[in-house]
Amino acid sequence: MPTSSSPSLAQSLHIWARNASNESALLRASLSLGLFQALPREPTSAPLSVEALAHQLGASVRGTRALLELLLCMGLVRMDDARGYTLSSSIAALLDDAGFHARLQAERPWWHPMGRLDEALQQGGPVVEDADSWDVLGHYRELFLDPTKVSTSAEAEDFFDRFARGAARTQLLITVGRLGVLDALASGPQSLTRLGETTKLSVEGLRVVLEVMATLGLVREEAGVWDLTADARPLLEGKALAYLVRALSVSSRYWEALGRLDETVRTEHFILDLKDPETSRRFYADNSQQITAVFATHFQLGRKAVETLAQVRPLERAQVLDIGTGSGVWGAAFARATPTTQVTYFDQDVVLEQVRTNLERLKVAERARFWPGDLLTHDFGEQAFDVIVLPQVLNVLRPESLPGLFARVSRALKPDGVLLIAEYVLNERRDGPLEHLYFGLRRFMTNEGDLLSASEYAHLLKDVGLTASVCLPLPTQELILATRSGVPLPSRLAA
Repeated sequence: MPTSSSPSLAQSLHIWARNASNESALLRASLSLGLFQALPREPTSAPLSVEALAHQLGASVRGTRALLELLLCMGLVRMDDARGYTLSSSIAALLDDAGFHARLQAERPWWHPMGRLDEALQQGGPVVEDADSWDVLGHYRELFLDPTKVSTSAEAEDFFDRFARGAARTQLLITVGRLGVLDALASGPQSLTRLGETTKLSVEGLRVVLEVMATLGLVREEAGVWDLTADARPLLEGKALAYLVRALSVSSRYWEALGRLDETVRTEHFILDLKDPETSRRFYADNSQQITAVFATHFQLGRKAVETLAQVRPLERAQVLDIGTGSGVWGAAFARATPTTQVTYFDQDVVLEQVRTNLERLKVAERARFWPGDLLTHDFGEQAFDVIVLPQVLNVLRPESLPGLFARVSRALKPDGVLLIAEYVLNERRDGPLEHLYFGLRRFMTNEGDLLSASEYAHLLKDVGLTASVCLPLPTQELILATRSGVPLPSRLAA
C-alpha cells in the first residue's frame, strides 16, 4: 500500500475527522463483499470490468464502482485503458496470508461496538451490543497501546492501520468532542481526577482515552497532569475547536451507514436515505451549524468565481439566478460584485429562511428575490438571466436527472448568458482527487448523486446548446463555466 511522507498534525486531524472512517469502511466493505477476492491478480489474470465484478459479487454496479474508484486512487487496484480492474500484486500477497486475513476478519465485528465509545467512557466498562458484551476500552488499548499487536511487514501494518485504527481515531475524536474532554483540555492542564470531575466521566476510561490521544500527538502527561501538546493547542482551542467539533458531529451522522456499507453496495438499501423527506429534514437541520460555519470559506470561493467571470463580461445590472442556493453564499458573492447586480435565490422555503438572515448580515438583502420551488421540476423561465449558478447542487442528483435540469437552465439563460457550476469534478480517469472520491462515496451511501468528470459535464451541456465550456480549479473544488458558441469564457482564474 503506497505511503507518503508524514503529514503534519493539522493534516492528520483533518483526515481523522473527515475521511479515516470512510477509508476503514471502504476496506471493510471490500473484504466483506469479497471484492478483493473477486479482483483478478496482476499480471497473470485478465482485468474485469465494473459490470463483471458487480455481477460476480451480486452487488450494484454503482456501488461497486464507488468502491473501485477509491481503491484505484489509493493504489490498491489497477485499471487498464479499457477500464478493466486488477488487484495490486502486493495487496494480493497480503490478503492471501492466512494469519493476516484472520486478523482483519477478527476486527470486522468491532465497528458498531466502537460507536458506543461514549457509553463505555461514561461507565468505564463493557457495553452491550446485540445482546453481547464488548470491552470497547480494552479494544482501544489493544489497537493503540499494545506493542505486540504490530505486523512484521510495514505494508501489512499500514493496511491494518487504515482498516481498523482509522475509524477508531474518528470515533475517539467524536467522543472526546461530544463529551467535553477537548473543551476541558483546551481550558488548561488537568489532572485525571479533575478531568473526571469536570466531564462526569470514568477516570479509568479517561486514562485509556488520554493515552490513545497521546499516541496521536494530541496530549502529553507530565507529573500526573495532562495537557494539549504545543502542536495540538492551536488546533484544539477557540474557533478551531468549535469548527472541529461541528465537523466531527457531521461525521458521526454517517457512522451507522458506513458500518453497513457492504449491505448498501450489495442491495442499494440506503441506511441514511436523504431522498426520504423526513430523514433529509432531520439530517440537514442537525448539520445547519456546520453549513453556516463554512459560509465564509465558500464566500471567498464565490468571490473568486465572480472575479474570474468579470474578466470577460460586465456584471453591472446583471440578472443572476442561484439555483439550490443553500446558505446563499454564491449568490451573495455576485450581489456584492456591483451595486446593481440583482440576484434570485432558488431553494426550498425552509432553506430560504436562513438565506434571508445571511443576506441581511452581508447587506445585500434589498436586492434579493426569493424563489421557492422543486429543483427537479421547476420552470426557470425563458432567456431571463445573464448568469445562472449551480453551487454544489449537482452532486445530490442522479446523472439521469441532469439532462432535464440542464435543458431548463439553458432555456432560462439569455443568448449570451453563462452557466456557472461549482462542483467536485473528477479527473478523466475517475481516480481522483481522493477527497472528491470520499465525498462521492458519501453521496452514494445517502442515495444522492454521482460525481462526474469535466468531459462528462461538457457532453451533457453540449446536448442542451451550451457548446463552449471550461473547467478551472478552485481551492477544494472546481469551477465549470458554460455558454453558447461565440460567447467568451475566461481561460484562467482571476489573479
